[in-house]
Amino acid sequence: MRTVFIHGEMGRFDAARGELVDGFTRSRPEMAAGWLVECLLDDKFSRDGLLASWTEEDLARFLVEVVPRRLIVPRWSLVPDFLHQWLGFLSDEGLLTSPSSVSALHEAVERTVPDYLAAMAEPTEWGLEKFWATTMRELGVDTGDPQAVIAFFEVVDAGEIDFDGEVVEEIERRDSLEAPPQPALWLPPVDLTHLEPHRTIAAKSLIMQRMRMVLDWVGNGRDPSDVDDLVMALAESSGTAVPCDAEEADLLLEWAERAGLVRSAGDLLVPTQVAEPLLAEPELLWTRLWQRFVLVRDVFRAELDGLADEQDALPEIVQAALTLLYSRTDAVPLELIVTMVCDFLGTEEPGDRESVRSVVRRMLAQWEAMQAVRCHVTTAPEEIEALRADLPVGITADRTMVELLPPGLWAARESLRAFGFQVPTVDDLVSCSAELLALITADTPVDVQQVLIPQWIERRGAKKASTELTALLRRVDDPTIRLGALGLLEHTGGEGVLAVRELIEDPVVGAAARMWLRSRPSGAENLTRPGDELRCSLDGLAAALDEDVDLFLAELGRHPEPEQLSLVEEIATTDHNSASEILAALAEHHPKEVIAAAAQAALNP
Repeated sequence: MRTVFIHGEMGRFDAARGELVDGFTRSRPEMAAGWLVECLLDDKFSRDGLLASWTEEDLARFLVEVVPRRLIVPRWSLVPDFLHQWLGFLSDEGLLTSPSSVSALHEAVERTVPDYLAAMAEPTEWGLEKFWATTMRELGVDTGDPQAVIAFFEVVDAGEIDFDGEVVEEIERRDSLEAPPQPALWLPPVDLTHLEPHRTIAAKSLIMQRMRMVLDWVGNGRDPSDVDDLVMALAESSGTAVPCDAEEADLLLEWAERAGLVRSAGDLLVPTQVAEPLLAEPELLWTRLWQRFVLVRDVFRAELDGLADEQDALPEIVQAALTLLYSRTDAVPLELIVTMVCDFLGTEEPGDRESVRSVVRRMLAQWEAMQAVRCHVTTAPEEIEALRADLPVGITADRTMVELLPPGLWAARESLRAFGFQVPTVDDLVSCSAELLALITADTPVDVQQVLIPQWIERRGAKKASTELTALLRRVDDPTIRLGALGLLEHTGGEGVLAVRELIEDPVVGAAARMWLRSRPSGAENLTRPGDELRCSLDGLAAALDEDVDLFLAELGRHPEPEQLSLVEEIATTDHNSASEILAALAEHHPKEVIAAAAQAALNP
């Protein structure tokens, strides 16, 4: 059973939640608290996706925020009692992971009870749905009768029911500030080898000079349409490929306004009271400029109109670009950023792609002036070839490459966290569970893996690390985790070999363990059995399918058509847990009709 979901895998989460609810209710039937387990896990899935990893802060948040806002509980003491039992259940099952001891977690629950009770008693801490459900119950309305609920709200709208409007306004105000829950999404970890660098680079970056020019140009008040002097000053100060024209000047003026350096006063721009103090604090101003760039949309209006179904597309463009740049430790092709942004916005029109490219170029130019990114035009044949391979068919390869610099890495991390992503560092993960590590390393750049994996093993010692990984292999029948865990065992030396030998008779992981041992340099004996190679091949195909259906088809397409047909026949006879999923993907997506038909026939014999 999986307990870690870092890529928003809703279907698999539903299955794991069901297993955990069933397991808890079987072990503690007297509590009748399956509904509390569901609420607890739904919230954890949206917070970080780590269903068995609980901190003192997690428990306190569930008590003080989640339950008061969402649940009507007939006996308030049930919830703390339930949390104590939940911790006991996870501990008994060998699932619980936490940086704190079990006793400290129990103490955290007890410590939070007074605040929990206070929140349960305070209507402004409730959610809107709970407020109205409670009001209906108090008035005798059957909340299970849709017609009765409709009639109730008609009476409310008519002003015929007394309720505390101030409470409703406060609830609505709070809810408007909170993003709706979404599945947790994790980005690959980074190795922050540099101390936070804003202090050292901020005062020297070109953007600071430009903001000083903007403020000097504004003086005591200036018509923003008269930018000739500002354009000339910017051109003289340039030394980069950043264009210095009226369009650029307009961008800087709006950005300065969003950052609080200037404001509108009638038809003029004037400096704010905080302008000079802000310029005197370059670290603060740099950070403020970075954070406020998503608000600089007026100057992009011509390009942005129509790109995102009447929504403001600039934050989405920033998010998509940062997600890609942050996930890579090497330079990224500009055209790949443009492609990702287009995919993110769901636009396929050639004209829209040109608009996106224009916005991305202007955005990157400003980030380069902040020394957050570096752009260069590649001449390396291998980079050009890789660039062409990354691009959609029919797109001309622009040779511009982009990479985050240390200040940009730090700033991007904070922005992505604000967008709702989990953005761990190597230091964050050296104490994480084997299951989380097995999943997250699949997307982690090799140079970061080379730092993270040895530190994770060193923290435990090779023997304990091997034990954790083999326990994971026994517990979870999932190809992606199986491949990840076996890959991690490669780094544990002799202890890993001894641990994997204990798995060769395991009904779930035995085939993979035997194949893994056969591949060892010291593996003199061949322990493999008929069917082992097929099961391991299916692990690889299932993992590729999890990542991307095109990758899955490319993996299969390496083999001639007769071999693919034979594989379909073999898949139909195996008990591999991903067999049906693989056959369904082949039936739906395989470009060769004969193979798609064979897969469909295998699904419906």
